[in-house]
Amino acid sequence: MQLLLKPRFVALDSSHLGDVARDRASMNGERKCTAEKFQRAFDASNNVLLLSWHHIQELLSHRDDQVVVERVSYLKSLPFVASVRSAHGEDVVGGIIDILAFEVEAAFNTPTMDAAKVRESVAPGLLRVGSGAEIIRSFLEAWPLLKPELAQRQERDREIVAISRSGFAEVSHLKVVDLLRGNVRRPEEIRQRFSAMHDVLSEDIKKRGDRRLSDAEAVSATFLESVRLLGIGTLTHDNPGLKILEASGIDLSDIDENTTVGEVGALGAFRGKLRVINRMTQLPWDKLKATVSARRLPSQVVQSGVDRFRPDAREWKGSDLNDAHLSCLAAYADVTYVDKRTHEAMRIAKDKTPEFAMLVRRAEKAGHYSDIPAQLNAMVPDAG
Repeated sequence: MQLLLKPRFVALDSSHLGDVARDRASMNGERKCTAEKFQRAFDASNNVLLLSWHHIQELLSHRDDQVVVERVSYLKSLPFVASVRSAHGEDVVGGIIDILAFEVEAAFNTPTMDAAKVRESVAPGLLRVGSGAEIIRSFLEAWPLLKPELAQRQERDREIVAISRSGFAEVSHLKVVDLLRGNVRRPEEIRQRFSAMHDVLSEDIKKRGDRRLSDAEAVSATFLESVRLLGIGTLTHDNPGLKILEASGIDLSDIDENTTVGEVGALGAFRGKLRVINRMTQLPWDKLKATVSARRLPSQVVQSGVDRFRPDAREWKGSDLNDAHLSCLAAYADVTYVDKRTHEAMRIAKDKTPEFAMLVRRAEKAGHYSDIPAQLNAMVPDAG
């Protein structure tokens, strides 16, 4: 009687997948042999490649069409792969939004579950299996529309990372109650304040933003103009600070005397995600935001840990955002390969945050994809 082994779902880093595809298509016999040897060894050890939308996004976003063709050919050659399900029930590979949607529904339906229990509830139905050709088909059908969208997404990711890493506003440490009690600044003071923030933000982007950002001045100006317009819209209110909280989906009951601007910003960002997800789940909003907190959602715990402990770098790369999304797979994959800095962030988060350590399974790194089969074979099966 043949023993049936449980497959080991392995999420590789996008750079590893790109390198395998490149070497597989290479005219260099040694490189081609290395790629083929890797695939045979990977498949022979009961490993199943796990893909998400964020892998596909990175692989298909290369500016060289020939590189994209090589990557598509590699994915189509894979007879058996796993992928994240779509929360819409569509025949497409899902990403962080889909994972969050499943987690939010589970957390909402059973308010007593913590993040670990939510993971246990979501995990059995999160993945689906099929061929690489099936997974990539929908992307190829939509390629004329998808190609420019991917380019725009890359540029937007670079902007988001640069703005979020800059300390241009220098108000995250202030207590919200102090701002609510404060007086509104005079128009000239506001203008001077925004001018100073623009100078700092644009300089940060020039020095440390992703080198592929097209225009640091424009990124800074556009973002701060949107902030200014939001501010102007609140000045006619009796309490502008309160109006800003309301616009962010935050009630006075959500804060106390010690709540900082930084904490409100994090809560506002989470509530924004929750609103997006609720367009899919259609749950009662007031009950949803009162019931589901970020600390009860595995992917939010993982991503916030990675963001918090990511080692600073000379360049704030837009790909950091996708790397953070891919790190969330570590709560569900048996093994998740990440880049060097994400791996270090996860190592620190595991040491310092019990909730993070409880949720993340194996997070690994590899200098070259050819090292991965031996690493996987050497691993002791995880109890998680």
